[in-house]
Amino acid sequence: MQRTAIIRICVLAFLAMLAWWGWLKVRGDDAMTFVYVIAVGAAAGFLVVKYVVPWFGDAVGTALFSSGEMVGEDASMKAAAKLAQGDYEGAIAEHEKSLAENPAQVFPVGEIAKICADKLNDPARALRVLQERLAGQEWKEDDAAFLRFRMVDIHLEKQRDYAAAKTLLEGIIQDYPDSRHRANAYHRVNEVEQMEMKEAMSRRGQSPA
Repeated sequence: MQRTAIIRICVLAFLAMLAWWGWLKVRGDDAMTFVYVIAVGAAAGFLVVKYVVPWFGDAVGTALFSSGEMVGEDASMKAAAKLAQGDYEGAIAEHEKSLAENPAQVFPVGEIAKICADKLNDPARALRVLQERLAGQEWKEDDAAFLRFRMVDIHLEKQRDYAAAKTLLEGIIQDYPDSRHRANAYHRVNEVEQMEMKEAMSRRGQSPA
């Protein structure tokens, strides 16, 4: 990016010098001056449309959008690096920094909960993180549903708490009656009931006759 900018500046400086040299040549001749001004104006207009406007647009776009995206991407990369090194608390801290910049991000919340549940073997902490984030602000419907389904997964996979999972799913069904989340929740309820049935049958099979 810097190399391109330097080349553009050099080209514009050279063209400016060339235009000045041409002006010195035709100055004093009214007819030639008129033709020269028209030619230079046309060339300048072309250069502005071709180079200056896109250049300015890139600069404005970078200023408006890149800073926030770079912060999020940088934090995610640092978190991934710490996770790979086994520094789980450090990874959580990086995600929390990202959330401090933009609390509306759902990805870092999900990642923190995943690290707590999978790497730190602390599903209670994972559930607490999700619950606190859910209660702490207004979320878009899809984001809120994602976090609630994540809580369901932790109850089932880490705690085998079927009752808590079903309660959460029934809440999703009630809160999102006209969305795909309702259908997904119904499907998960059926899965939970099948898991409960299998576990009950397994216990009966293992009990002494």
